[in-house]
Amino acid sequence: MKLKSLLVLSWLILGCTEPSYIDRDFLVLFSVDGVERTVYDFESSYVAHLISTGKNDSNNEREVHLAKMIDDILLANSAINKGLKNHPIYQAAVDYQKRKSMIDNYFVDEMDEKLEPLTDDEIRLAYAKKQRTVYVRHLYSKNKDEIQQAYDSLESDINFVDLANKFYKTLDYDSSAGYLGPVNYFGVDDVFAEAAYSTNEGEYSKPIRTRLGYHIIFVDHITFPAILAEDEYQYRKQGIESQLRLRKQQLISNDYIYELMSELDVQTNTQNLIELREIISNLDNNSIVQETVNPENSEVIWTDNRIKKLTNSFDGNAVLTTYELDGQLQVFSFGEYLNWLPYLSFQESKLRLGASVGRGLRNQVLYELAQKRNYDEDDRVKQKVEKRAVEILSELNQYQMSIQAIKDTTFLIVPESFRDRLISSKNLLLQAEYWKIPVSSMEEAMSVKNKIEQGISPIVYPGYQRVDFSSIDNSESDYDLVRKSLIETPIIASSSQTGWMVIQVNKREITEIDTETNVNNLQRSFKVFSKIQTELDSLRSQANIDINTELFEEMYKIWSPSNM
Repeated sequence: MKLKSLLVLSWLILGCTEPSYIDRDFLVLFSVDGVERTVYDFESSYVAHLISTGKNDSNNEREVHLAKMIDDILLANSAINKGLKNHPIYQAAVDYQKRKSMIDNYFVDEMDEKLEPLTDDEIRLAYAKKQRTVYVRHLYSKNKDEIQQAYDSLESDINFVDLANKFYKTLDYDSSAGYLGPVNYFGVDDVFAEAAYSTNEGEYSKPIRTRLGYHIIFVDHITFPAILAEDEYQYRKQGIESQLRLRKQQLISNDYIYELMSELDVQTNTQNLIELREIISNLDNNSIVQETVNPENSEVIWTDNRIKKLTNSFDGNAVLTTYELDGQLQVFSFGEYLNWLPYLSFQESKLRLGASVGRGLRNQVLYELAQKRNYDEDDRVKQKVEKRAVEILSELNQYQMSIQAIKDTTFLIVPESFRDRLISSKNLLLQAEYWKIPVSSMEEAMSVKNKIEQGISPIVYPGYQRVDFSSIDNSESDYDLVRKSLIETPIIASSSQTGWMVIQVNKREITEIDTETNVNNLQRSFKVFSKIQTELDSLRSQANIDINTELFEEMYKIWSPSNM
């Protein structure tokens, strides 16, 4: 999969600045009983689907995803008729989405107000940089003084590679010390990218600070495009402008949040935080919390089971912090912290509760500010909530039909085509013993990997997780990483659900399974499939579905590899 192209899609979705064209982002691609979805709606959903599943872009994959989006709307409308809008899961999910969308849009608008309009020269420069590839090395540390000492050494004419060997304490001289490889202008941390792309080939940057720590960047090599075509620039201009504006927003957002939180006079309730930390650290001692089928995901996120158990273990009115907003003393309670847990990291709550509570407080303050400006009536918020409501209602409807199908004791003949498809997708057994360390970025992954190769034990890193020799289902996010990894070698990997990590597989066995072992649940699986498919066939026959097939085909032609 051309991941670079796909990641850029969310910002370069068929933008066109020529006066003779309407911006394709806002063209309606399809409608279902009056519910419309634009090109942007489809592309952003489709890119998220490809990233989360690891599938490749193809015409067939696009058609399948288009059909799913249509089916979701049909099933959501059916769910409303079944009264599922009263379901507590639906109400909670919509409430979460509304609060999140309110603070997201409020924050973006605040950043917009602080930015000057972009000039054509700035956009052209960003476009030119985006066409280049910069190959870099770096020195990295969380200690500012350590990086400053390294910079002083470079200023005294010490060779960068020599210094990198000394800095990283390599056992033998390594000509690749500190090497990160190629980085793309919009593909790495904003501060890191700006420094890398502002440094000449063969030179190093001044010390910079990213959210991970401190760096000095050395540019090994830069590749330039053969030509920068004016018509290509005009076609990409809108997307580049969006990316550049987002970058500038990101660069000033940290200062904005710091200033906002500094003015609140936050006072923490130390005793309550200590008690809460103790409860969170012991959550996983209960076996019920460990029921999830995805051990990687469960290590990072707050699962429903964890939130439910935590809710019943602490007083919802307990004060975690107090703060002043607009001259009034406010309380941030445990109950309000619970409201933001679906968007926070379980790992951070467990290891650094103070930081997690701080993020929850930040979200709460932004939410209150958004409320005062009536962002609950903002059209962008309503659109986000509507799309999330469709997803949840569709899922609830399918779940309800699945339960009904499973309870049905009628015998059905399973077609051979369904039998073959179900079995053929599950004819390998992967068993492995491995460990993994979640990190925040490629840069941190490189640093962790280098230090482990130099003899540092992986167990000392926060979030280290060891998985004893066991089976890994092909639906788990670790499956492909473990299957493709080298044995007894730490590698840098990226998971669609949790981002960057360092992983090492110590033992692995892949065996074929007798297909007869997979047929026991064929009846139940086919009943579920048949139940949902029958309802969809009925809904489609009664619905008014309009698809702009010409626009859909044009979209694929534009984004096919031959045109990238």
